[in-house]
Amino acid sequence: MLNVPNYLTVIRIIGSVCIPILLLFEVKETGCFWALIIFIFCSVTDFLDGYFARRLNQTSNLGKMLDPIADKLLVILVLGFLTLVFGETYGYFLAIPSVIIITREIIISGIREFFGSTEGNFSVMNLSKFKTGMQMIAIICLLASQLRSFENFNLFYFGVIFLWIAAGFALYTGFVYIYRALILLGEERK
Repeated sequence: MLNVPNYLTVIRIIGSVCIPILLLFEVKETGCFWALIIFIFCSVTDFLDGYFARRLNQTSNLGKMLDPIADKLLVILVLGFLTLVFGETYGYFLAIPSVIIITREIIISGIREFFGSTEGNFSVMNLSKFKTGMQMIAIICLLASQLRSFENFNLFYFGVIFLWIAAGFALYTGFVYIYRALILLGEERK
């Protein structure tokens, strides 16, 4: 069922795919500018789709399926391509926290897939929402740091700091989810 929240989610999926393509073909200022605009738009739709789903009473199974996919695509594709495109210049500064965040996203998706909706044990934690916010701020800073208009603001360093903070929260929340999964697996053995 396509409704306003689901349209926003589909737009986020499309935007998520457009960003790495832009960065792949135009890594200079123009590509980073458009990637930044699309990323900010996608980040806003991440908030708006949930808001409208609750406000307009338009929650749907399609939305529940597509929203986490759109979230993962946005983060994994952008972090992956930022590391790929700027890796030679920034190396470990971007690669290590990106790998931590991407690994956590995949592991937690697998855990949620395996356990399904087991009494809310794997619902989104507030710290995970904070992590997502830190990731978005980091990516915005990293993309904006490539624009001449912002070259005097040290946005690259802020982006790296926020990315490492997000990676720390990714590790912590990832361990919490894994711990919960191990407890449930232990209970199944009894």
